[in-house]
Amino acid sequence: MANKYYGHDNLAHEFEMPYEDEGRAYENTREYSRRNSVRTEPAMSLKEKAMWGILTIIALTLLASLIYGRVEISRLYSERAGLEKQLAVIQNENISMQSEIAERMNMTKVEEYAKDNLGLQKLDKSQIEYIEVETPSTVEVKQEKEEGIFVRIKQLFNSASEYLGL
Repeated sequence: MANKYYGHDNLAHEFEMPYEDEGRAYENTREYSRRNSVRTEPAMSLKEKAMWGILTIIALTLLASLIYGRVEISRLYSERAGLEKQLAVIQNENISMQSEIAERMNMTKVEEYAKDNLGLQKLDKSQIEYIEVETPSTVEVKQEKEEGIFVRIKQLFNSASEYLGL
């Protein structure tokens, strides 16, 4: 198939303008000017533009809040890690202090402190004295003053209720 414009057999030239001068001549005609002078509607109305603007603002707000949430979560995780490190340090200090207390409360250390600092000594058998008590130990309960009539009636009711199991 021969190209109708240039006479070449290549089809790539088929869609080119055959004569560039004729296209320019067409631009000067009345029909061309009428077509271009017709007023066209904008691509989007003002209402559609406002809706897209509002949607864009909402989307950006949601994106910003999502990013802020992630940043806040990251901050809390790092704070938690710091507090866990502090807890580990404090627990190690607690263990070392407990071992130090146990070491100081050792019986040999207490005896040495008593001898060296307080000047105390262990008792010998010759220093122990035993005391014998001749009368047995007894306990006496002292009664209160004479009770009034109402107190006696109350005690009577209490003893009766105890007897009946109430």
